[in-house]
Amino acid sequence: MKLLPAKMSSSAEPRASAVRAASALVVVTLFLVTGCGGSKAVSEGTVSKPALAPQVVVDVPKATMPVPGQVIDRIVANVAGRIVLYSELAGQLEQARQSGESVGPEMACAQLEDLLYQQLLLEQARIDSVVVDEKQVDADLERRIRHFEQQVGGREKLEKFYGKPIERIKAEFRDQVRDQLLGQQMQSKVTGDASVTPKEVEKFFNAIPKDSLPFINAAVEFGRIVKFAKPSVEEDRRVKKKLEDLRTRIVEGKVTFEVAATLNSHDEGSAAKGGELGMVPQGVMVPEFDAVALSLKDGEISSVFKTDFGYHIMNMIERRGEQYNARHILLKVESTPEDLRLAKVFMDSVATLIRDGKLTFAKAATELNDDEETKGTNGLVIEPERNSPRWAIGDLDQQTFFVLDKLGVGTLSATQSFELPTGEKGYRVFLLMKRTEPHAMDLVADYPLVSEAATNAVRQRAVDGWVRDKLNGMYVRVIPDYAGCPFNYPWIPEPTGEK
Repeated sequence: MKLLPAKMSSSAEPRASAVRAASALVVVTLFLVTGCGGSKAVSEGTVSKPALAPQVVVDVPKATMPVPGQVIDRIVANVAGRIVLYSELAGQLEQARQSGESVGPEMACAQLEDLLYQQLLLEQARIDSVVVDEKQVDADLERRIRHFEQQVGGREKLEKFYGKPIERIKAEFRDQVRDQLLGQQMQSKVTGDASVTPKEVEKFFNAIPKDSLPFINAAVEFGRIVKFAKPSVEEDRRVKKKLEDLRTRIVEGKVTFEVAATLNSHDEGSAAKGGELGMVPQGVMVPEFDAVALSLKDGEISSVFKTDFGYHIMNMIERRGEQYNARHILLKVESTPEDLRLAKVFMDSVATLIRDGKLTFAKAATELNDDEETKGTNGLVIEPERNSPRWAIGDLDQQTFFVLDKLGVGTLSATQSFELPTGEKGYRVFLLMKRTEPHAMDLVADYPLVSEAATNAVRQRAVDGWVRDKLNGMYVRVIPDYAGCPFNYPWIPEPTGEK
């Protein structure tokens, strides 16, 4: 078990949705994978511990699909009143199975211990009055949503799967994301500013038996330059005017808001429900949307307003404090074929200048790039979870993988079309900067990974002492089914030794 993931492991379903866990299990765990790190691969800088011999048969994997007449959920552990559900454990194991890992009793025990550790962190955070910034929660939730949209093929497919608009999906997962960030913050408080010197890194590496050196998967470092196909000013005005005219017809009673939303709104998730979003808390929607919602009275219809998604009008149904239920109509300002053609011509011209040596990739990425993520890095794409330029091949989205897989190091790709989950379209080029083939960990070639592993070892020692100290005065109960688990920490008190 690794108690120091880059991101705290998460439950696979909202606690109130245990019955839906079977059908949604894989999708939900993928949704949270960017926040999960409980089973980070060796390629990401962790050093595997020796496998523990299984001491108990835990038939969790079979229970991930409910069978008629069987219990589909129950409490398996309690840490100071914070419960761990069977569905959460099953979700963690199903995620591991989907990742190709062997799922058995020892993994079930390790994943359960990770969940117990999470609850211990959250309880201590409550005791210590540790809080997280809600803006950070918003940003992290939005990042994960975007990542998941890329995995499943876009926002519309995500909304179709859940049968609800993206805002409702965010609302359901907001508490989970907040808990993850809170756990990370508490864990940072426990470990402090751990650091290691180069000599300590070398000593750590030399202590690993040569036949036990971790295997490092293939990885790449690459750059990206983007040109969006920006809609013309005329198209922007046309869309806005169309929505203003539609609002006038609604206000004059010529058409109901519900019918207008069903027939016209580009937000398919809410259009199917007459534009209704359902009750959402403030902070789930983009700030511009919240601002309009909180300015409306029940029954009132807003003027036309704009967000990154396009133009909206809103009909407030009901407000309850900082929560509200509203209908809205969205009209997107979409690129025309001519806009796309101009973007491609621009990107092709930039690529030609780079190939001819008349413009460096770094200069083009800084001065001619629409990609805010790579403008300040000379085009280099940073892996967000570890803040590293190194990307494990398995972490790349499919389209990027297929492009980079065919490139030689130092080669610029052909111009590639793309579309973001928000609907923005454009063209981009990739530069493969470095490729690392699969190999056993090497001190020089993989120094950043070795250094990270050595730092994690220091942090782990801090965690070990902290957990054991806290368990001395903390109520913990684990159901008897898991009494034989080879836990690293005394979650289950030793028998008193009565004779």
